[in-house]
Amino acid sequence: MNVLKQLKDWKWQLFSLLCVIFLLPISTAQAEEIPISVKAILPDNQVTADAGYYDLKVEPGSKQELSFQLYNQGDKDATVNIDINPAYTGDGGSFVYTESDANKDSSMKYSLSSIASSEQTVSIPAKGTTITKVKLEIPSEPFEGLILGAIRVTSADADTEKTEETKKGFNISNNFAYSVAIQLRETDNLPESDLVLKKVFATQVAGRNTVKVNLQNPTPTIIDNVSYEASINKKGDSAPLHETKVKGYRVAPNTNYNVPISWENQPFAAGAYVANIKAKSEDTGQEWSFQQEFVISAKEAKKLNDQAVDLEKDYLPYILIGAGVFLVLVILLIILLVVLSKKKKKRKERERIARLKKRKKGKEHDRRTNNEKRNNRPNGKQSTSNRGNVKRKRT
Repeated sequence: MNVLKQLKDWKWQLFSLLCVIFLLPISTAQAEEIPISVKAILPDNQVTADAGYYDLKVEPGSKQELSFQLYNQGDKDATVNIDINPAYTGDGGSFVYTESDANKDSSMKYSLSSIASSEQTVSIPAKGTTITKVKLEIPSEPFEGLILGAIRVTSADADTEKTEETKKGFNISNNFAYSVAIQLRETDNLPESDLVLKKVFATQVAGRNTVKVNLQNPTPTIIDNVSYEASINKKGDSAPLHETKVKGYRVAPNTNYNVPISWENQPFAAGAYVANIKAKSEDTGQEWSFQQEFVISAKEAKKLNDQAVDLEKDYLPYILIGAGVFLVLVILLIILLVVLSKKKKKRKERERIARLKKRKKGKEHDRRTNNEKRNNRPNGKQSTSNRGNVKRKRT
């Protein structure tokens, strides 16, 4: 009975513990809902009506203030950073607004950050709205095509805030980033788009060997819906080593960008290569074809291969070395067997000759022995006469 009672008590204790575990408030590693929202308040010179971004037709030398709304739906005051950056084309084929104009393309005459300015830090009250101003100062010299960039809004604590979850080992952050594009033009007549091949080089993406084809849009136009076919082959060999096909790229005005060609986890080999690229805008029907030689040096190949992850090993050199060593060993073994066989034959020949000599000596010895025996045997006739003489003497 005591044992049964203890078992019942143990079951109730376990049940109570599970209830406590499941009923306690659970501290999760989920980020809170982002409380900030942004909105472009469109002015009268907006080209594309009801767009969520600024698409403005401006005049040379004009000045303008844009209104930009920030709303904080949280229970605490919030502070945000505001940057105005030019548009770049990312390697994934989309517009990127995260970089300053320090890395702008050489073909870019005016960047948005040289035309537009705003407060760098803005405070937003809890459950409140703030309207901030973006000032535009259009160059007095007319520009053709488009100037594209964005207002970028980020958390002011993005670089300094460390939450309790992070301290406890959770990599959780409530930081955020919004980008609202600003597109400027002075005329509706845009120049014809173009693409230029700048260079081809070996590099890595996420630790994996990759060749990148660097293309440039030197025109102040957006090239939409671009597809690419690219291949790499050894110089002097038409068979492609690696190929890629991508589509849906958006190319920002006056930018350069990369089209990556995966090396498929294979090691780089030093040598000369040829890149072949075909690009087409599915929207305009424009097509471009490029071909360029490039070289991967032995030093560069070793450095990248040493840093690469998930690299397939090329065992062919080791197989060839092993086969060579095995072949040398086989040849040495054959030579050794031939030498030993010859030595064995010579030894047997010497033994045979020695036996013959011994046999010959034995026969000669036997002949001499027989001759000596015959020479030492008494003569029969002489013995008879002697016996007669003896008899006579007795008479």
